[in-house]
Amino acid sequence: MTASQMQELWLGANHNRSHFVNDADRREMWWSNRDRIMELWGCHGRRPVAWWFFEAPEMGLRYPGSQYERSVLWEAGVLSEDERAALEREWREAWEFCWRPNFFHCARPGKIYNGDEARVRHLVWADVPPELVYKWLDERERCGPVVCEPQETSQRVEAVAETGQEPVSHERRAS
Repeated sequence: MTASQMQELWLGANHNRSHFVNDADRREMWWSNRDRIMELWGCHGRRPVAWWFFEAPEMGLRYPGSQYERSVLWEAGVLSEDERAALEREWREAWEFCWRPNFFHCARPGKIYNGDEARVRHLVWADVPPELVYKWLDERERCGPVVCEPQETSQRVEAVAETGQEPVSHERRAS
């Protein structure tokens, strides 16, 4: 197999021409080199284009585009445990991030979203599966509302807890 053929199995044919004689040739090359190609590019919640052509249809999957590939593979249960765990950690970070105070989402220049709409847009952009969003929403609702304190206030509380006294401010005050 040539490097161009391997690249085509990974990314798809270029716009000018295929490096295979026909689809049967491409299919044969995929199955004879599948393990190596999957080792190189079948990771991080992504699959080579040839996988989408030759294996996904057997599972009833269609290529959703690179934006939603990871969540489709996660939902289909075809990811390794390591891939699944890594994606869930990444998505959990995206989830936590959108609940920070003053969070906003910029969809395009000049269009900024706040509140729930910003969170929804951010989670769609991050390709977080709806199943996880609902799970984490349920967890959040069970825990009750989260009160976010400014860092200065939480530092003061910690100082009082450690010393038993209010910290003294050395800032200049306006008269």
